[in-house]
Amino acid sequence: MIDVFWHVNWLAVVVASLAHFVLAGAWFAGLMAKPYLHALGIADRPAQKPGVLFLAGPFLCSALTISTSAILLLALGITSYSRALELGAVVGIGYLAAMTVTIAINPLFPRPLRYAAINAPFFVIGSLASCAILVAMS
Repeated sequence: MIDVFWHVNWLAVVVASLAHFVLAGAWFAGLMAKPYLHALGIADRPAQKPGVLFLAGPFLCSALTISTSAILLLALGITSYSRALELGAVVGIGYLAAMTVTIAINPLFPRPLRYAAINAPFFVIGSLASCAILVAMS
């Protein structure tokens, strides 16, 4: 399976990663900004400007996840949107959302279910969109 690594359309991975980054900004800084802070238990704190790590880290991690999806798409011979969306759903729900819930079930998260309810849909939507972009550019 790793031999498909050399056949990945890396431009598509970059485009999907940038789209995911924009979605994250709209989701966490816009649509879910207040609920997200509340879920983290920090809604009463003054706003802080995010540093490089808090922007570059998630971008790089999502790029790695999207690269993995690109490898899976190639290895499984997926070229249609319907099959790409199926893979996006499997990865989004089976890995990303499940790990989000696992991470949230932690004594340091004051509202783990709310945190998961905010984050899991983002990861599922991001996975679906990424797989669609990857197939569109293949």
